[in-house]
Amino acid sequence: MFDLTRKFDLNLVRVFIAIFETRSVTQAAERLDLTQPTISHALSRLRELYSDRLFTRGPAGLIPSSLCERLYEQLNVALSTIEATLEAREGFKAADSTRRFRIAVSDIGALFFVPPLLQRFRAEAPRVQVEFVQLSESLPEDLATGTLDLAIGNLPNLQTHSRHAFLFSERYVCLVSADHPAAGKKLTLGEFVQGRHLMVTSPSSGHALIDGALAQKGVRRTVVALVPQFSVLPSLVQDSDLMVTLPERVARLFAVQGRLAVLDLPVDIPAFNVQAHWHARSDNSPAQTWLRSEVTETLSRL
Repeated sequence: MFDLTRKFDLNLVRVFIAIFETRSVTQAAERLDLTQPTISHALSRLRELYSDRLFTRGPAGLIPSSLCERLYEQLNVALSTIEATLEAREGFKAADSTRRFRIAVSDIGALFFVPPLLQRFRAEAPRVQVEFVQLSESLPEDLATGTLDLAIGNLPNLQTHSRHAFLFSERYVCLVSADHPAAGKKLTLGEFVQGRHLMVTSPSSGHALIDGALAQKGVRRTVVALVPQFSVLPSLVQDSDLMVTLPERVARLFAVQGRLAVLDLPVDIPAFNVQAHWHARSDNSPAQTWLRSEVTETLSRL
């Protein structure tokens, strides 16, 4: 056993995790700023140490073995723990750090949160790497294992599974073309119900809240098209008679970029809170504390 542990070093763990998460030697090399031969050599050492192939080639990338799946959970937690102890001793120096952070956001969050955060990170920590990933059903587990550092959004299902910090409160509005008959006027319930609506199928779209509020008034809207992402909305709305309901900050961002108008909704829909979520295990990590501070300070100003 002693001989085995002597052959094992922390860089092998980092390589293993990078390959597992990217499913690619090439992408793992890019993530760690290493050459592909270096990554391949490290993978060969890992295979020798564990007497297992660990990864095999598949049509969509590398496929982990069953042992590899188990190792990932254990090594990811172990690496996070070791890095936290090193940070506690040495402190976290943002200006010099090359650490990589992973933050989960919705597609609408990517549109609105990523630009100001990247500007902030560039100014405060130009060498850190930040990977933004889509929200998923495995958020509690990903935060607990350290696969994710932070999740941002209106995420009520995470309330009991994580620590959280309030960023801002948001409300829903209606976005229409600047040439729409309702543009520049007070939108009535009749106009809203009779309008032709676009709906985003993303879980963060809030369409259930909207339809629930209309149902309480005994009416329903007509949805003529469903799209998977918020990013396509401006091009679809600005030259049509379509309406779409979405968070106000994003609606106003779209309106600045195109020929669009933002209208108040004719029905009361509860405002919602956007929060940053993390796991208690990272409470005392200097790097994680820095990340939360930067995110909270940046996004609470939006």
